[in-house]
Amino acid sequence: MDNALTDIVKIEYLQPDKAEFSLKNGYIALKNDQTEYDRVFLHRCFPNELTEEYLSVLDRDNNEIGVIRRIDDFPEETRELLRGELKRKYHIYTIKAILSINEKYGYSYWKIKDSEGERDFTVRDTYRSINRITGDRVTVTDVDGNRFEIPSLEALDRRSRRKIEQYL
Repeated sequence: MDNALTDIVKIEYLQPDKAEFSLKNGYIALKNDQTEYDRVFLHRCFPNELTEEYLSVLDRDNNEIGVIRRIDDFPEETRELLRGELKRKYHIYTIKAILSINEKYGYSYWKIKDSEGERDFTVRDTYRSINRITGDRVTVTDVDGNRFEIPSLEALDRRSRRKIEQYL
């Protein structure tokens, strides 16, 4: 059984000496061995725990080209390029306070204060869109796929905690 699984699942790790990442027309491109990809996409396999390890590299058709085991294994210029792309894709707003949460027709409408000021966003299926990452850390995903993080529920003011507690 184990041999059958390893025959089916084969992870191709991208090697720093063979995989050349570059910026082409504003997008990340990859030359791996003799194959060139004019646009590739990065996907964190473990987005909450290993943010710079085990990154799946996908082509335009969502086929996996390979996996980056660790960003730090690559040259500095490549590390900066990959980190910039991950920062853009996985931008997370940090919630400092919850000003209001109003529900209507299966959606909840949030007004929050984050590190950039006040912001409004909409969440569908609120209970499923809130994820407890650790005992005290929570993420919320809105209808557009934007992610909002509460690093510590205990650090929120009492009013904010009361507003979110009913959904946890």
